[in-house]
Amino acid sequence: MKEYNSFQKKFMKSLANIQDFCVQNALCQKWQCVEDMLYDVTADVIIAILENIDGYGDMEKFDVVCCDTKETLKQNPHIELHDVICEYIKGV
Repeated sequence: MKEYNSFQKKFMKSLANIQDFCVQNALCQKWQCVEDMLYDVTADVIIAILENIDGYGDMEKFDVVCCDTKETLKQNPHIELHDVICEYIKGV
């Protein structure tokens, strides 16, 4: 197993927790079709990851930076990722 720094470990553990929560939550729901279930579960996972980046999960607030352009995902204009994602994905 590779050695990870503390931030990497915390981030990976957070992703594992998100997956577990979303799967367990989906198992408690009644679905009319598999497609609806898949859109809802993947939407929940995406939103939870973005909440973490925005600082609302079990991580500190952080940002994503493009290595080529140095643009940040959350600035110019400032956005909360989990607030705007619902305009783009199904299942919410």
